[in-house]
Amino acid sequence: MDLFLFFLIITAAAQTSFSEGDTYSFVENIGSYGSSDVQFKIPHSLAFDITGNLYITDLENHRVQKFSPDGKFITKWGSKGSDDGEFLGPEGIDVNSNGEIYVADTGNSRIQKFSPDGKFITKWGSKGTGDGQFSNHAHGVAIDSLDNVYVTDRLNHNIQKFSPDGKFITKWGSKGSGDGQFLLPLGLDFDSHNNVHVIDRKTNRVQEFYVNGTFIPPTLIVKTRGEKNMSILEDIAIDQFDNIYLIDRANHNIKKFTPAK
Repeated sequence: MDLFLFFLIITAAAQTSFSEGDTYSFVENIGSYGSSDVQFKIPHSLAFDITGNLYITDLENHRVQKFSPDGKFITKWGSKGSDDGEFLGPEGIDVNSNGEIYVADTGNSRIQKFSPDGKFITKWGSKGTGDGQFSNHAHGVAIDSLDNVYVTDRLNHNIQKFSPDGKFITKWGSKGSGDGQFLLPLGLDFDSHNNVHVIDRKTNRVQEFYVNGTFIPPTLIVKTRGEKNMSILEDIAIDQFDNIYLIDRANHNIKKFTPAK
């Protein structure tokens, strides 16, 4: 999930409730601009582990920072480069059921896997268009209930699925605007049925798929109000009730959609 999406949802929730009896209010900001601990140069995405620790990709500092559930700095890892444990503009991030962290090392066209304390475990991917390869724009990372890893590749216009240890399983998508096609796929997330929802930026829509890549109609189309007010979708988060939250960069807001009853 994008860091800004997280904080905007929490801020919006200060005036509402997600479920009966649960209300939310702003607590704190974490971080400032810079390269020291608890500072960021373009915080891009975040993920939580099962104990509530928070992991944030720090894009222009080429690293990941880890925080406790109450926002205290724990550790960081990464530097600019292409060796194991180094990054070139890390973007997407997610955590599996064992607390292992997967990071889209976007500029290096690969995925890296780490232990909860940041020790390098494995990596996979290279630049290209084949199975297990990425453009320099591997973007979103999401993990299903079986710990399989899904990656959106913006410029290859597809989704790739891998086993927890990085073995290629399948991929789907091609360049276009038809069902199951993409024009710059970005964020993705899973609902309570373990179906994956993917933002397709240039077509202003969210497409839903089974974990084998089969398209599930209908498509969620985000309406626009003319060219000057066109939505630019950036990231997605789905809560426990299957409500969908979307970042709209163009209109500087969060759009919420509820499932049909």
